[in-house]
Amino acid sequence: MRLKKDPVLYKEATKKILAQIDAMRLEPEKRDRAIHLVQLFRESFTNSEIKKATFLANSKDNIWDLGYDSAGFCRVSSISFMVAMDWHDWQLMAVDKDRGEWYYSHHYLRHKPSGKILDLTYDQFLQPVPYKAGHSVDMGAFLKDETSVFANSIGLDLKKLLIETKGK
Repeated sequence: MRLKKDPVLYKEATKKILAQIDAMRLEPEKRDRAIHLVQLFRESFTNSEIKKATFLANSKDNIWDLGYDSAGFCRVSSISFMVAMDWHDWQLMAVDKDRGEWYYSHHYLRHKPSGKILDLTYDQFLQPVPYKAGHSVDMGAFLKDETSVFANSIGLDLKKLLIETKGK
């Protein structure tokens, strides 16, 4: 894990994530929404108030800044992005330290139509994420955990978005 902020690396990583969106060849409206969300999320990862709200929501250890800006946001941002983009097109994926799949536990997305990986926080790690070792995971009770706190803090109502896309 990266332990300190690196604004230059962070900016370059954001550009790389935006390029991944272009490689998915999304419909223009979905592409524009995805780009907007990536920019919003990546900017929000640098905001200390959003970090505090997100990481202190269900925390007992009172740690809210993990050093590098995207650190710790993998699950909450992946689920929030997935729901905001129409969850039918996305699959929540994970590598799990407890299952021996990697050094860390980490969440990311797979775009179902293209099969391409989208990892909004890959840059928090010094080593490449072993996506081939990953597996599909359930979103869990995200409306009652730090995911909804993160989403609400950046202006997304996940419950409303879920209702809007149900059955599409």
